[in-house]
Order: sequence, then C-alpha cells, then structure tokens
Amino acid sequence: MDAGAEEAILPALWGQDTFIAKAGGSEILEQMWAFPDRKGRPCCLIPEATALFQERSKEFLDGRREAKFFYVARCYRYERPQAGRYREFTQLGFEYLSADPAAASRMSRQLCQGFLDSLGLRYQLDSAARRGLSYYLNGEGFEMRVPELGAQKQVVGGGAYREGAGFGVGLDRLALALEAQGIPL
Repeated sequence: MDAGAEEAILPALWGQDTFIAKAGGSEILEQMWAFPDRKGRPCCLIPEATALFQERSKEFLDGRREAKFFYVARCYRYERPQAGRYREFTQLGFEYLSADPAAASRMSRQLCQGFLDSLGLRYQLDSAARRGLSYYLNGEGFEMRVPELGAQKQVVGGGAYREGAGFGVGLDRLALALEAQGIPL
C-alpha cells in the first residue's frame, strides 16, 4: 500500500494541544485519554493520526515540496466499547503532504479505492462526507462505508486539509467488514 510512500513512525503519547487545536468541537476531544505528564503538561494517548501530520508537516517534508507517508498507529479513544468501536484500535493511514490539497485528495481517494478493491471488499463511497474534524477543508472529506456493519459502517475516512490530504483505515473495522462479506482474512 505504500504507493511510493515513506513509513512514518508515530508516537502513542502526544500533547493534548495538537488535538484540541485541530479537532475543534469534535467528539474526539471528549474521548481523549488525557492526563498531565510528570511535569504537569497536558498530554494524551493519540486518538487519531492526521493531526500529527498537520502539526509536524514541515518536519516531515524536510525541505521537500511534497512527500507521501504511510503509517500503522495504535490509537485510543475513551468510549463505550461496542461492535466496531474499541477503546484501542489500529489505524492504517496514508498522508500526502503537498501544496495542492485538491490533487492530493484525489490521489489519496484513488489509492484508498485501489486498496479496498484489491481486498475484494464491496463498499459505498461518500465523496462529500461531512467530517467531524475541523481541520478538513470546508469540513468535507470522503468515507468508505460497508453497510453490512450496521451503525458502525464507516471503514475509511479522509479528505483534504491545508497541508495536503490523506485517509485512515480502521483495521479492526476493516477485518469485521471482510468477515461480514465472507472474504477470508
């Protein structure tokens, strides 16, 4: 899935300010595992990964005009566990840092579709999904949904932001989707 992308290793523990600034009024803020570190600084277990790419985009770019990254990150949300929603989950992601977010968004959506198609997964694309995270341009993004999963049918979420575009796949939910459609893992 790397599509010429570099692997990015993401920390599990990060400052709360990143997610507070990037998520806006999102439900993620209410679901963060947040606490002070030993010096009293507000930190949290990361609830998602895209905000880290936005905050650290100059560091990731390292003087380049654009760069592609993939990652596998453990993420944490304080929510009531239920089918397809876990307090700890694995996010597979792709981020394309670029000065042209619209082109980056088109490319990342195509890459995502190619990945899901290669697995034989049948899904619905919502290319005008309203994403709950305030960092997406115009609040719009895209989602890939698998109806067989019921209320937790979103398997992929992504879109364009000021520094580029990308998507995240919930691997736990993807496994449930493959199982629901009778596709062997």
